[in-house]
Amino acid sequence: MLLVEEQRSLIEKIVRGNKNFRGNEDLFEDFCSEAFQKSYMIFNSSSNIQKIESYVSKVVHTSILSVLKNSGRVRRTNDGFVPTKEIKVPDFSSSSVVKTNVLGPEFVLDFPDPKETVEEVLITKDCLQRIADSVCVIHKEFPGQCYLDIFMMRYLKGLKQAEIAQNLNLSQPEISKRLMQLSKLISNFIDGNKS
Repeated sequence: MLLVEEQRSLIEKIVRGNKNFRGNEDLFEDFCSEAFQKSYMIFNSSSNIQKIESYVSKVVHTSILSVLKNSGRVRRTNDGFVPTKEIKVPDFSSSSVVKTNVLGPEFVLDFPDPKETVEEVLITKDCLQRIADSVCVIHKEFPGQCYLDIFMMRYLKGLKQAEIAQNLNLSQPEISKRLMQLSKLISNFIDGNKS
């Protein structure tokens, strides 16, 4: 039993020291569990923990990237893994109704109200309005891409990419690709319509 505790302690130490841990502390248990499962065979091959620490470090690093990728926080590119730049709308108890008449007078997006903290001051009603308008315009320009449905499921309902894929009968990589496309289209729309 002591050996298992030493193994777990080693994995936790390596996870905390990994550069990708910072900013993703909420996934600590997922990182450790994934790394522990993947390093099981390494631990069984040797009882000297210090001797296998460098191997375990590599396993921990890959495990962290795997968890981050599965949670949608990083994406593999030709240059390696890079953080995704998805628009995060926090889940708050109260909400703010944003009406957009791009799709008609009755179309309403219900965004959570931003809290008054330093981190969340950047999300304002004006910003949410611009995003809502841009998504509606993009939806009208590309109705077959399901951008509006994907946006609402991801950012308003908080569904994961795999859940969205299942709801729309598309593959998860296709949803990921469309989210990136939508992000670029929103950015282009907002940049082109700054007043």
